[in-house]
Amino acid sequence: MSATTRTLAGTGAGGWPYTGVAKALHWLVAAMLVVQYSVALWLALVLPKSAEGALAEWHFSLGSSVLVVMAVRLAWRLTHPAPPPPADLSPGLRLLSRATHWAFYAGFLVLPVLGWFAASAHGSQVRLAGLIPLPMLVPKDDPFGKLMQQVHPAVAITLLALIGLHIAGALYHAVVKRDGVLQRMLPERG
Repeated sequence: MSATTRTLAGTGAGGWPYTGVAKALHWLVAAMLVVQYSVALWLALVLPKSAEGALAEWHFSLGSSVLVVMAVRLAWRLTHPAPPPPADLSPGLRLLSRATHWAFYAGFLVLPVLGWFAASAHGSQVRLAGLIPLPMLVPKDDPFGKLMQQVHPAVAITLLALIGLHIAGALYHAVVKRDGVLQRMLPERG
């Protein structure tokens, strides 16, 4: 689709779809986050201390993988512009949408780094994809790393609230406005 066609298509219902790579990265990160938040919940609420080790390592590994995928996703987003919002979307909702999306990029790049600091201060080795050992960012019991152990869950909860806002926005477009915005991020049908 040419840039002119995209501009014209972007003014109608839904605009042009995201690229296949953008869709794949979006849904990969979404799946990783469902697993990551589930693991974090199990660690915080369910498991006895004796069972935490392996699951915590898995959490660290997945977190470092989220960091890499989000870096790739950001690079893709910076070189491939998103479709424009529907022409009838209010300026306030346009700003909210843009702010939420950029907060996702910032937050899901920062959150794994905070976790990495926290893991290092705990004396735990973080492995990318469970295989490649990453360097310790701070020594065990480092005060800054200990502080990151407290900041990490607060940022995670904030991002969880943003995920809720994002889902609410997608449902608003799908159910209330019926403007095709949600379909731009869904896989293409035959």
